[in-house]
Amino acid sequence: MGYINLRPEQSNIFFKLMEERYGRKATIITTNLEYEQWYDFLGQKEMVGALLDRLRHHCHTIRIDGPSLRNPQE
Repeated sequence: MGYINLRPEQSNIFFKLMEERYGRKATIITTNLEYEQWYDFLGQKEMVGALLDRLRHHCHTIRIDGPSLRNPQE
């Protein structure tokens, strides 16, 4: 997540998908955004707050810092 901007209807669909999966199915999300940046990316403050509450309730956040594997000179 975070590579393209979502339109409001796309954000709503993503929220509904995560709502359906909450507590039922394992979900892996990769992103280059910090949690605070999701508000700008998804746009709807109340929805993003609810989404992050659900995602972070049972999650394990793994941050990977280091050189890019795509660009060996970094």
